[in-house]
Amino acid sequence: AHLVADVPRDASGRPAIAEWQLAVDYGTANPFDAGLLGVGYDDRLYLTRGWRWDSRKERRQLTDAEYSTKLRRWVDDTLPADLGAPVELERVHVDPSAASFSNQLHRDGWTGVRNADNEVLGGIRSVASLMAAGRLKIVDHPSLGDGVTEMAGYQWDEDALERGEEKPVKVNDHFPDQLRY
Repeated sequence: AHLVADVPRDASGRPAIAEWQLAVDYGTANPFDAGLLGVGYDDRLYLTRGWRWDSRKERRQLTDAEYSTKLRRWVDDTLPADLGAPVELERVHVDPSAASFSNQLHRDGWTGVRNADNEVLGGIRSVASLMAAGRLKIVDHPSLGDGVTEMAGYQWDEDALERGEEKPVKVNDHFPDQLRY
């Protein structure tokens, strides 16, 4: 019910999306995970595409400037060809611990860059509420495959629960983190 085949489309086949946003969980040693979200005219949020750089798999870390360049290429070239329409971002929500990357985006002319809200439990509750209400849809696209797997494996820290704390296990959580931003 949360996975959909595609974003809604208008009569001409263009995405019926009122606003595009990008959410970024920054990583150097850990994966860097970006998700393209569309706010549909149907008042739903669609996670449409993802871009990930896993420095361990790639055997190479990227600089902030390289991340910015690769993201720009993805947004300006790859996404329009894939979605069949240009993607003009209204906002870019960036992991607040990645101040140097946010600064790089500003230097490179990105607009709408904002520090994401990093309140973990509130973010988890928001995502869960949107999903329960049917207002958050994840497009079944290969670029989101690793992330959907991470969502399925998202779990609470049992030791913390025994102490009366609610916190997730911080392993393979990059996709869920960018989604809650």
